[in-house]
Formats: sequence, structure tokens, C-alpha cells
Amino acid sequence: MSEKGGGGLPNGLRALSPALVAILAEVHNDFLRFLKRALGNSAEAEDVMQQFYLRVLLRSADLRRQTSARIWLRRVLMSVLSDFRRRATRRRRAEADFARKEAALPPREEVLDAFVCNCLHKLLPVLKPEYAEVLRLADLEDVPRGIVADRLGLSVNAATVRLHRARQAMRQALELTCATCPVHGYLDCACDYTKRRHLDQTQTERQRP
Repeated sequence: MSEKGGGGLPNGLRALSPALVAILAEVHNDFLRFLKRALGNSAEAEDVMQQFYLRVLLRSADLRRQTSARIWLRRVLMSVLSDFRRRATRRRRAEADFARKEAALPPREEVLDAFVCNCLHKLLPVLKPEYAEVLRLADLEDVPRGIVADRLGLSVNAATVRLHRARQAMRQALELTCATCPVHGYLDCACDYTKRRHLDQTQTERQRP
């Protein structure tokens, strides 16, 4: 459905009747302008438009029971828009709920906030770019969460979710590549404990027969 032919219509609509395709070509720009006004976001409007075309393909048999193709298309468009808004509302609520739970957690050992180990810098390039960026801003540069969200073009809740997932990904990467420091949680953090432990391990190995 992503490839488009003439008039901005997806090529997959060729399976429809020529008459319906012609009507879709006529209303395409008007429908897209309406969605952009309704959503205030061009990318979301394009997404809804693609969902609209998919539903037209799936429900085109219903048109036979309708007296006007244009009226039917408007109903389909409004139905798709309503579904999109409901999903967006559920997603925002889930993000807000996650952010509230995250904020309500008791203070815990936040390695990436309180202590930046040497491994963190080395492992950033192996993470997804969006994870590396949010970690760099929030944990390495101590940029306030609201400013991080603005720079990434996200809501504060969405930025919080992304940061949480990025920290999980970094934790997994650290566990795979670094020794574990029971004081700071990660290692090689170069803390005094770690230096002593490495020294003890080296001495033990040298004493082995």
C-alpha cells in the first residue's frame, strides 16, 4: 500500500473498480487536507490516509449497498479517523501511566544517572541511534527531561518511555561486556572497589601454581 501511482493513490487500489478509483483520486487532496487540520500533524494524516485506503480495499463490497460512493467514503474516513484517535488516546494513557509509575518508584541505584562508567561511552555506538541519543542527553549531559523531549520531538511521557528502554538496552549490553560491580551495579566503573577487586584477582592468578 505504500507505493503510489498517479494522483497520490496507492497502486494497490488498482484492484478496485475504475469508477471508485476515479472518485478516490478526486477526493484524495480534500480528505488529506481535512485529516491534517483534524490531527494537526502531516505524518499522522498520511498514516490515517493509508489506513483509510486499506479499509476501502477490505470493505469495498459494502459499497454495493450504498447509494453514494462519496458518502460511503466519507463514512469510512471518519471511522478510520475515530479508530486512530482511540488508539492514540490509549497510547498516551499508557505512556502517562508508565511515567507516573516510574516517578513513584522509591529512590534506587540509578547507575546511568549517578555514575557513568567507562563502558557506557564505549557501548553507546552499539545501541539503536534513538537509544544512544536519549542516553547521551539525559544521562551523560544531564539535560532536563522536558528539554530532552523537545529536542527529540517527543512528549515528556514518550521520552521517559524511550529513556527507560534505552537504559534497559544499555544494562543488557553492559552485562554482556563488563564485569559486575556490586557497589555501582556496573563495571568497569574504575571505582576504588573495582580497582581493589581487579588487583586481588591479579594477585590470586599469579599465586596459582
